[in-house]
Amino acid sequence: MRCKNINECFEQISAYFSGEKTGNFFFVNTENYDVYHEILERLQADSSKNCIYVSQNLHRNGLPDVDSTIAKAVGEGAYAVIGLSQALMLQDDDELESKLDELLEKSISGYGVILLDHCEQLLQKFIYKDVRLKNRVLLIDGEFSPLPKIRLAKSKAECIDNEAKESFGDFLHDMERVTELQISRKPEITIISKISSERFKRSIYSIKPTMSIYEYLKKKDSDLANLTQEIYGSEVQWRWLNGEMKRENFSTLIYNNFGTTTNLSVNISDTMKSTDKNKQWLLWLALKVFDENSNKYLTFVLNSCIDFQDFTSHLYLDMSNVEITNPNFEQMYEERKNLIRHIPTSLSLIDKYCDRLGKYEKDAIFYLTDNSEREKFEFMHCLSTYDYSDEELKKAVSTMSKDLSLYMNDFTFDPVNTKLSDSDSDFAKELTAYFKEYKIQKLTNRINTDFLDFVNQYANSRPYNKLQPRSSIVSHMNRDNAQLFFFDALGVEYLAFILAKCEQYELLTEIFISHCELPSITGNNKEFLQYFSDNNWFKIEELDNIKHHSQLYDYQKCKYPLHLFKELEIIDEELRKIQSRLIQGMAEKIIIVSDHGASRLAVLYEHELNSTIALDETGEHSGRCCPTDNDPQIPFAAYENGFSILANYERFQGGRRANVEVHGGASLEEMLIPIIILTRRPPNIEINFTNSVILLKPHIIPELTIYSNIPIYQPRLCIDGEFYEGKLVSDNKHAKFQLPNFKRKGKYEAVVYYGNKKMSAPLSFELDRRTREVELF
Repeated sequence: MRCKNINECFEQISAYFSGEKTGNFFFVNTENYDVYHEILERLQADSSKNCIYVSQNLHRNGLPDVDSTIAKAVGEGAYAVIGLSQALMLQDDDELESKLDELLEKSISGYGVILLDHCEQLLQKFIYKDVRLKNRVLLIDGEFSPLPKIRLAKSKAECIDNEAKESFGDFLHDMERVTELQISRKPEITIISKISSERFKRSIYSIKPTMSIYEYLKKKDSDLANLTQEIYGSEVQWRWLNGEMKRENFSTLIYNNFGTTTNLSVNISDTMKSTDKNKQWLLWLALKVFDENSNKYLTFVLNSCIDFQDFTSHLYLDMSNVEITNPNFEQMYEERKNLIRHIPTSLSLIDKYCDRLGKYEKDAIFYLTDNSEREKFEFMHCLSTYDYSDEELKKAVSTMSKDLSLYMNDFTFDPVNTKLSDSDSDFAKELTAYFKEYKIQKLTNRINTDFLDFVNQYANSRPYNKLQPRSSIVSHMNRDNAQLFFFDALGVEYLAFILAKCEQYELLTEIFISHCELPSITGNNKEFLQYFSDNNWFKIEELDNIKHHSQLYDYQKCKYPLHLFKELEIIDEELRKIQSRLIQGMAEKIIIVSDHGASRLAVLYEHELNSTIALDETGEHSGRCCPTDNDPQIPFAAYENGFSILANYERFQGGRRANVEVHGGASLEEMLIPIIILTRRPPNIEINFTNSVILLKPHIIPELTIYSNIPIYQPRLCIDGEFYEGKLVSDNKHAKFQLPNFKRKGKYEAVVYYGNKKMSAPLSFELDRRTREVELF
């Protein structure tokens, strides 16, 4: 029930007392102290009512005893309970709610009114749950009176307020009779009590000690006084800090906890992953005080973050407020990326960050990292939605993911790794260009018309036959003390990534490009296993499983190439296993062989062949090959081993659509496969040029000399995809190379090979036409 004024209120109160006993209390609430005071005076003036005051029922520690107060009002007679809400508001919302809930259900023998203040919202909540309570709750309209603030003092000497209440009992006595004027004149009340304010940290009243602990700390330490604000910490945190600073100043405390007062960001990872909330706050406070000028993003975050509780949120989100035109953008991007990797993952903040990037449209791609699956999704979404120049694509990939950048590097098909007849030597350059474009289109989720023309052209000519078959290479190689790693569905598209990782893991590589057998399915491409004993090879099926059986990646549900990140992760993991086996001496060399490659673009194309030949509903290989009794003479199709095999990007009608990637056909990415021999790089090997600057002289062929601290055999240099043979010097550790094609000055890079093994990262050299002066100082 609701009343507009005191008279209406007392009509309801009188009706309750004069009516039949309900067996329950009747609740009266007002939000205004003057209304409360007038109701109390009328109840006190009625001699038939027995007023029970909570302020007169206290525990030994001076706090109110609510239960004993209520116990006095449940018997026969007419009672009015005064001060209950004031007493319970010394505690928290939960306690107030719990006690009111208990009293609403409590049975009494006589009549009882409970006079409350500032409980309307809570009482409305109970009425909403049980509408029957509406007749037992009276809400009185009136202007809202603010609650007083309370200061605690342990003794009279600590009191700033000379009118301090001697106890909580005195405070409650006054609050049971307070008026609006009294509160307005004295909105802050001091109570003398030995009870710590910590006990009241969840109190509905604002209860604080007489002197702010923060103010006390500022007096103790100049760093805190000059470089902090009270809102940087809670009362509890400042008290904890005061306890830690009993014998030392703030800077000494930080040094003792983190070993430094500079470059404090190195502690973020361990500290934020710990369960010590106080230490986390201490580190944040130290970062605010001592700054982190070398880390521009962290400085940017700290300037916008005034509450430790929001620190993680700011770390995740503030990059979205940095314009891409900011001269420090790239540095801040890398700093954020590294920081996020070292704090606990928050999926909700990742989602919020990605949502905020929508305002940047195509430029959103430059804000995304490979730290989370959502960001990878948004990255692929951008690539599929917007057009990027080659420079923009390279920049986006190189900053977002190191592994993806390595994958997108060009792999050069050259005379060493790609054996071709002299008449077919130009095909190696075609392959280099083909797979460069293939990877770009796989990444950007589209097929260019010009590239499709090349595919159709190759589908007619089927130039993979210019390469050696896999069986020929494997059967003739030295397999002594070698173990086989059989990678199912490893195509040549991954070679740039594999080479880069092998350099990182100090593995030497020999690569041979071959073709598999038609159709490009596993069952038809396992002949190489005969050259290895049964207990000396391992099959890696994860790549093939992703392409066919993944529960995470399904082209029919999500068309973005998110699986590419997982593919690289799988390959990297296996290369690390290979490195471990070679280091431990479990094998002298590892030979990687694949059964076939796979095509992503054939999945993207989504065209079915217009032909009478069709697979049934259980047809395998996603329509790339179809068993037939004889050659159906289909354009763009080969016929081998009882199968008609598509070499373009079409698929036979019927059968199952590919989940992620497809094989079985005769496109170059399905047919071309690598054979890789991996050995451990000799320890402490050094290879360099004896003179990296060569002077160009008329009629004289430029000559480079390399030095190796281990004996050299079959020395070769690869410069811009061209190979140059070297001649050994007498000590077998020096080799000279003539460079007849180099006639212009400039800076160049060369990679050293010993036979087919790549022995070095790119080495720089320079051609010049003038003599350089030696600087003596």
